[in-house]
Amino acid sequence: MTKTIEHKALVELGARHVKQLGFPVIATELRAWGTNEEADVIGFRASSSILIEAKCSRSDFLADARKPVRSAGGLGVYRFYLCPANLIQAEEVPDRWGLLWVQGKKVVSVKAPRGNLWPPYDPSPDSGDWSHFMHEPSLKAERAVLFSIARRRSLSRTEEKYEAAVHRANLTADRLARANDSLANENRDLALKLSLATLGANSEPNAVARPSRAIPRRRIRRADDLTG
Repeated sequence: MTKTIEHKALVELGARHVKQLGFPVIATELRAWGTNEEADVIGFRASSSILIEAKCSRSDFLADARKPVRSAGGLGVYRFYLCPANLIQAEEVPDRWGLLWVQGKKVVSVKAPRGNLWPPYDPSPDSGDWSHFMHEPSLKAERAVLFSIARRRSLSRTEEKYEAAVHRANLTADRLARANDSLANENRDLALKLSLATLGANSEPNAVARPSRAIPRRRIRRADDLTG
């Protein structure tokens, strides 16, 4: 594993850690209808759930920690950030969040409840130390995720490969759309500079540069558009 741990490697370590904690139903980087949240790692047991968000940079962590869903609703009764050692400090995580570090190929608890009970959501003092790490999750969002997991497990191998291909195609389409927007902006900037340069080089005192034609922005079609 390289010194700078990639996001994919963090997610894999996080999923393995969640399984070791006793959450048998696990999904990684899952999108589901009914919630805009895409959990890096989500795990379920009979009466509880756990969420892990993997972060490779401080800028990504700081932006993520400001999301409203991190403090109200969202996925997971228990929630953790997972990062390379020392990237995030315990006092920086949002209220009731835990923190896990990756050291080598091991996941180390920096801020977490003691024991391995993982009781269901109950913020009363009777829950002891666990109540300090509990969130009231969005039941609608968690149902949507559980349905998505169950649906995936019921698919045939061919259907599973098809859905994975669609997901990859959508990611590529999103990336190309962003690249297309960036190139369109660059083209407009270059056209403006050319127009100004032409105006400055023209010897006629009353010459006015012709406005450049707008560069059309092409829409990148997602796989969803093709199958819908």
